Amino acid sequence: MLKMATNESNEVGHENLYKKSSGEISHIKFASKAALKSSQLKQRERLITHKRLKIESLEKADLVLSSQEEREKVVNATRLLKHGKKAEALRILHRSFSRHFENAQTFISCEGLPLLHSCFLSADSEILHAAAWCAINLSAGSCDVTQRIMSLSPTLIQFLQGNDAVMQELCAWAIANLAGDSQINKRTLLEQGCIPYLVDLISVKHQRDLEARSQSVLFALINLARDTDYTCLRCMQEGAIYPHVVAVLKETPPTSDICYEIGWLVNCIYARPETFAEYKSQFIPVLSLVISKLSQIVQLIDQAQREKVILPYIYCIGNIIGQSSDMAAVASQHISLSTSILACLTSETGFVQKEILWMLQNFFAEPSCRVLVMCQPQLLQIIFNLCHSFDFDIAFKSLCLVDDMTKVSCQMCEYLLHQGFINMAVVLLKQLDVRIVYSTLDILMDVVSQVPEATVLLATAGAADLQQLLSTGSTPSDIRAKAQQLLSSIQLVT
Repeated sequence: MLKMATNESNEVGHENLYKKSSGEISHIKFASKAALKSSQLKQRERLITHKRLKIESLEKADLVLSSQEEREKVVNATRLLKHGKKAEALRILHRSFSRHFENAQTFISCEGLPLLHSCFLSADSEILHAAAWCAINLSAGSCDVTQRIMSLSPTLIQFLQGNDAVMQELCAWAIANLAGDSQINKRTLLEQGCIPYLVDLISVKHQRDLEARSQSVLFALINLARDTDYTCLRCMQEGAIYPHVVAVLKETPPTSDICYEIGWLVNCIYARPETFAEYKSQFIPVLSLVISKLSQIVQLIDQAQREKVILPYIYCIGNIIGQSSDMAAVASQHISLSTSILACLTSETGFVQKEILWMLQNFFAEPSCRVLVMCQPQLLQIIFNLCHSFDFDIAFKSLCLVDDMTKVSCQMCEYLLHQGFINMAVVLLKQLDVRIVYSTLDILMDVVSQVPEATVLLATAGAADLQQLLSTGSTPSDIRAKAQQLLSSIQLVT
């Protein structure tokens, strides 16, 4: 569902399903989480698009033209269309529409839209395919152009029911762009009856090995599934999309681009609390399949493909376990999940680390899941190390996970001490970022209050660093107060 850019903002993102522990570290930590959520939302809006252009290979692309030359080309092509030279005209036009959105406005102002409508009446497959290609690139443009193209939607839906696989692919793609433009378009397409035909095209009776068609159909279903009022998703569920989704998840290898599309569709469906409320029985089988698919993805040798397809599966797992701590407990029973988490945490790609840390925040809503991670020394040490990351987002998320670990029990706090928690935390006191320092002091105060041994260890490893915080004139007053409290605790023991 690559979301490149649209004006629609009512998405269901995984950030809506963050799980909070009962006690925040501090008001600073809370504010930092809110800021991170906002920045992550903007990043995902750049990552995931609602619309896609269909572009030819570079060998067939035209030269770069001036604005005047572009306009003349569109005007002349529209004139050719009027005189019946449809194949030639449509080929020029779909190339023009892919180069500049302004060319679509020119085409409409030249009264070209009725001419494009007439091309869909042709018996010539070449003309039909070229007309559908024009519809794709027109519908990928600005909202006002897309609204004009909505007049084509009944025709596009009609071709979904035909026998021409290429036409089905192209029309599904255009429908995806239309659906991605606005909630109003989604509702119109729903009322026109497109969803049952799209669901049918991913059923087993159709050739799912036609990858281009399957991609377009899934893309259309993804954009429709992102409706704000759940009506499109309910229609999909009533149309029995579930068994088809399960079949595609099982059959699709991680090397296929369909793996990317089905991952986003599953995320769109199962991130919604309405789905959990109405179709809860689907969640455990889907969660198992998604965890299995993530395990396959992290083993891909092709880094570009791995990074392309991995995000929807991390999101999906995080969103499903964010629905209920019971789902987190179910996820913890899959041995392969720990291996996948380890692979993602050690990834050289920052966004993969950030998203798996987010997923772990939802995973940690269930205390037994925290214990599962803590009892794997390799995973625990990686999280400790990530607390020292130069990337604040990664460091802060990792520190939040450590904070959650300290809240399990006194016994688990003692275990963390034996795994080097104090030494890890003391290094963080030298951080320049006051938010990291403040949160670290908060965690240390919690641990010291629970485990007497922690005070002794902190006196040995961190007294000098705490004293340094007090002696530095630029230290904020709230940090100074917490450092003084910890030093007082140390002095009482020693």
